[in-house]
Amino acid sequence: MSTKKNTNIFQKSLSAAKYTVLYKILTQAVSLIVMVFLVRVLSEHDYGVYNLLYSLIAFIGVVASFGIANTLQRFIPEYYAKKEFGIANRLYRLSSAVRLISNVILLSVIFLFWENISPILKIAEYKPFFLLFSVVIILHMQRELLEICLGAYFLQKYSQGATLVFTLIKCAGYSFAIVLNTGLWEILITDLLAYLVAFILLETIFVCKIPVKKTKMPTAYKKAEKKRLVRYALFYNFNDTGVGLLQADFDNFILVGFLDPVAVGAYSFCQRITKTIQRVSPVTYLQDVIRPAFFSMATSDDAVDINKFFNTSLKVNLMFHIPVFLFIVIFGEEIIHVIFNGKFISYTHVLAGVYFFGMLNSFFSPVGMVAQLRERADIILYSKIFAVYNLAADVIFIKYFGISGAVVATGTAVLCKNIFIWYFVRKDAFICIPGIFWIRFFIFWSTSAAAVWLVTNAMTTPLIVFAVGAMLFGLLSMAQFQADLFDQGEKKLFAKTVKNKTVLKIFRCRE
Repeated sequence: MSTKKNTNIFQKSLSAAKYTVLYKILTQAVSLIVMVFLVRVLSEHDYGVYNLLYSLIAFIGVVASFGIANTLQRFIPEYYAKKEFGIANRLYRLSSAVRLISNVILLSVIFLFWENISPILKIAEYKPFFLLFSVVIILHMQRELLEICLGAYFLQKYSQGATLVFTLIKCAGYSFAIVLNTGLWEILITDLLAYLVAFILLETIFVCKIPVKKTKMPTAYKKAEKKRLVRYALFYNFNDTGVGLLQADFDNFILVGFLDPVAVGAYSFCQRITKTIQRVSPVTYLQDVIRPAFFSMATSDDAVDINKFFNTSLKVNLMFHIPVFLFIVIFGEEIIHVIFNGKFISYTHVLAGVYFFGMLNSFFSPVGMVAQLRERADIILYSKIFAVYNLAADVIFIKYFGISGAVVATGTAVLCKNIFIWYFVRKDAFICIPGIFWIRFFIFWSTSAAAVWLVTNAMTTPLIVFAVGAMLFGLLSMAQFQADLFDQGEKKLFAKTVKNKTVLKIFRCRE
């Protein structure tokens, strides 16, 4: 019976993963257009204000997360698997009510003390914008909980579809904003409409697809179960606080205190570009497929396979991020000039710095999965001590070095956090990449990048430089896979973990 149940879950997860990958391709393509439209339609000052408003979401997550999202992620799948839909629904509705009430209280406090808070953030004249955005914040928070429940029931086909609709509405609204030459108010109205439609869609799907009313199982919690839920929620409340303080969104409040909304806009602009690129990296993009497959196949004693997974993931990250970083260093100004109409072009060095630290930290992304496999939640929590360092470093570095100080402070804080986690799982995640790989890889990209720079250096038109550079880097990125960079053991593990023929063909792996 257990085997049949596991097989059913695995089949559902594979089906959900297929829809996730399909919708992510479309959503990320549209999201890129949305980002370009947003930067083009808003002034540098208004773009900074826009990101300050969205940083309030991270602030609320730091102050009052209550571990709600992580609790739902942990227990809703368990209840659904046991067909305890009544208990699961009760947990969701209670969590939703707690989040709604806490958000309303916090937003009301900000509104009541607006005259004291807004001058610090340098947005005193934006009170009507904050009132409108408060509804966006509430919808954003409630939508997150619905997506967790739908994902736990393997309804990514619908939840990811709603995300695509959400992004398409923003794309359409922003395009009209460009044509009509409107501003921040119209952008926020578009966001509100998108969130409202997405929330209604998700709530409708939840009611129609999850059999809450059909179950005959009890809906009351046992005393031991209540303690279990509360203990887990409190644990992750502190964890979420640490995560929030390590996010770039939190830097915005310190940046605007020392500088101005334009600096916030420039920093957020560089962060958004970096995150957009990171989302399409193979390890991140296929994480929804890799994670369940890794957890289902790796055993507590199988240290060899776990380490092979870590080193294979590290290689894939290197082969993606190094070329992108070199492209940004060489063609950063052309990227901003051609795609974003030259806005924030004086901050090209900040973009390179943000991506550099993002690249370093992406190398540690598989470490988190290894720590989860070994059930080292305590280490993950203790690692948030570097949030204190980030807070102190932000204040000092931003005061003396401006935006570059924020890049270094947050980048090094997250890097130290990742190294801290890696230290405690290093027996399963030690680096053992052969020297021949490093020699081949770095010789290939150092000579290739130098050659591309020489070819494009004589060109003067930014569009032509960008187009030629992108074409050459694209060809070189595909050419690197023709080198024999994976050993046979890694190829077998990769083929075993990722059941996708196209991906396997790209990496020259056989099933």
